[in-house]
Amino acid sequence: MTVASTPVSRASTTLTVKIDPKLGARVKALAADLGVSTSELVRDALKQRLAQPERRRPQSVYQNTRDLCGVAETSDPGLSARRMSTLIDRE
Repeated sequence: MTVASTPVSRASTTLTVKIDPKLGARVKALAADLGVSTSELVRDALKQRLAQPERRRPQSVYQNTRDLCGVAETSDPGLSARRMSTLIDRE
């Protein structure tokens, strides 16, 4: 992992994050190995993560197909409404 020295502006914000002791020890050890502060290491890791394409949370079958509810022709006019209520109840 490469950590570039990132200047921090005077208008920086302090963020407190709770992590387990093992992870904290790993962060401190890696920062020491790289010769940077833990803040700099975490700042760089956050920037790298935020630069990645956003991953969307998986959606339910209903959320993925709700625009299709009621578009099929059928002889039962109430079928779509009953089917949609069944899908909503599953969420």
